Amino acid sequence: MLGEVVSNPIVNFTVSVAIVVSIVTITLEVILPDTSPSLSNLHLFNRILTTVFAVELVFRALSSPSLRRFLREYWLDALAVLPILRALRLIRATRLLRHWTVSDALQHLTQWLRLPNLRQGAWEYVLIIWLAIVTLLFSSIALLVFERPINSDLNNPFDALWISTFSLFATEPIPGMPQSTGGRIVSLFIMLVGTIVFAILSGTVSAFAIEHMRRERLSVDWNHFHDHVIICGWNKKAEIVIQEYRAAPKTQSVPIIVVARLEGEPMFSDALMKSNVHFLNEDFTKVQVLEKAGIRRAMTCIILSDKRFGRTDQDADARTILAALTAEKLNRDVYTCAELINREYGSHLDMGHVNDYVVSEEQSGFLLAQASLNPGLMGVFSELLTYSHGNQFYRISIPSAWFNRSFWELFVSMKRDHNAILVAVCDPLGNFFVNPQDYTIGAGDCAIAIAHQEFEL
Repeated sequence: MLGEVVSNPIVNFTVSVAIVVSIVTITLEVILPDTSPSLSNLHLFNRILTTVFAVELVFRALSSPSLRRFLREYWLDALAVLPILRALRLIRATRLLRHWTVSDALQHLTQWLRLPNLRQGAWEYVLIIWLAIVTLLFSSIALLVFERPINSDLNNPFDALWISTFSLFATEPIPGMPQSTGGRIVSLFIMLVGTIVFAILSGTVSAFAIEHMRRERLSVDWNHFHDHVIICGWNKKAEIVIQEYRAAPKTQSVPIIVVARLEGEPMFSDALMKSNVHFLNEDFTKVQVLEKAGIRRAMTCIILSDKRFGRTDQDADARTILAALTAEKLNRDVYTCAELINREYGSHLDMGHVNDYVVSEEQSGFLLAQASLNPGLMGVFSELLTYSHGNQFYRISIPSAWFNRSFWELFVSMKRDHNAILVAVCDPLGNFFVNPQDYTIGAGDCAIAIAHQEFEL
């Protein structure tokens, strides 16, 4: 209980403010003459502050696991509250070193208050304040010591404080060059600190502005996405998938959400491909993550085999199956296509009614075999499998006017009217008939054709 009290951010911040007030009162005690009527009040106020600090240290000692640890961490604080005699009052200035705890107190306080904008760069802000306060206090005392005997313009502590303040922010001696050598050294020190404060402040503000703009750019309202594409996982094929979606005329402007654990956004070979691509740095196997990506409103969900972080083939396929089945459960209308490494796990996707899956290593093996058996065939595959140039495969809806007509009639019509080659027909159950010898077009059938661009029958 006692430990929670002394570690509370509000308590620490209050103590830090009391330290700053104590520094000011100690400085006034030093520079005021002994005959000053305010001196007795300052003595009393400082004794009260010293008592408060002593009680705080007692609480910290009682809540500490051991006395040795307490002394190791707070020996200087204990030294600061020991002097009680007026002759030793200057030793109390060691409380200045406790001001370093203000940064920790501010950081804990902003975290407790959930103020991320203030928490960012809190150490730099505290360092600027600390430098300014310490410089102004000690430079004012030093200027009084060196300049008051020979400079008629500097007669009291407030004049010295204003001169130090103006010199700090103007980075030049204000109102003029000090007359003593000591005063000039002090002015040089003030200007040096002023330059440091300005540099830290400029850098901190610039960094904060850049980070704020970056966060604004990266902030995404996931709820506004509809009919979009979700890519789960990340591997070398992800960029190819995005490239094909951007090359296809009907999907150039379709939003793409990539859900994967990434260390920063990946680099693209073409920066234009990154347009309208959004990254969600989460685990795509979790239900809440897929819902955040808008799986219930998505048009397509592509699950890539993600073998990063040392995952085995079996682990990667397990994650793919889990994500595909979850996507189908959340949205039966989404078109789900998964990448597997081992075909033997494809039965799980079939039972889960996943629309399609690709066995990546198997498909590449088929292509290699065909290329070796039929030299030059890879050039044909390369053209047909990409939207970037030449002809591609298209799925064409067949209107009712073609029902009960033959495959050959449709083949001739497509070649004559659209310079397209009819390759296969897909029935409503998802069965494909590739280059059938005798087939009659039925209701709900779709044509698979090779063409230079998409067309309508």
